[in-house]
Amino acid sequence: MIPEKVLKQYGCIIKEYECGDFIYEEGMKSSSYFQILSGKVKLNNFSEDDREFIQNIFEAPQSFGEVLLFIKEAYPTNAIALTNCSIFELPAKNFFTLLKDHPQYSAKINENLSRRLHYKMVMSQHIFSKDPGIRLKALMDYFKHTHCTKDPETGYLIPLTRQQMADLTGLRVETVIRTIKAMEKDHLLKIKNRQIYY
Repeated sequence: MIPEKVLKQYGCIIKEYECGDFIYEEGMKSSSYFQILSGKVKLNNFSEDDREFIQNIFEAPQSFGEVLLFIKEAYPTNAIALTNCSIFELPAKNFFTLLKDHPQYSAKINENLSRRLHYKMVMSQHIFSKDPGIRLKALMDYFKHTHCTKDPETGYLIPLTRQQMADLTGLRVETVIRTIKAMEKDHLLKIKNRQIYY
């Protein structure tokens, strides 16, 4: 994304968060561009019965929160540290000045937003499927192409827990566990040391 030295030229600060800390909360006014220096962040919502639904998971060097800056809307999700994190925070005014001065980063931001829109479109095609295998396959296909590291012997490591997979697909964790085992039996994935390779 945007290089650290450029962010610093425009007045960014680095904030430290511990696992579980809120970076922002649903309903707060959007005011900054966030870019992860280290760690992982999830965007989520909670239903009326306190069930969590994860909208997306980001890791260094990805950014988040910028889409709301363009339309001056409040955050529709929470941003919560999944691990201990260091995050660049750049005020909105400085962010737009940076983009004006360095249009090449506007293209990167557009690419990033397009990838997220693509993810939402892909997941929306499958999220209402009654077949949990279809939902999980769509999720793993997305992560395989955007987040994962490849092991030459076992394939792509899916960087999600079973609970996170459940929260991203709207399934119960028990259903995810059963479906993953069935997919392994059908040779669609491998499980090694409790990790999923796809």
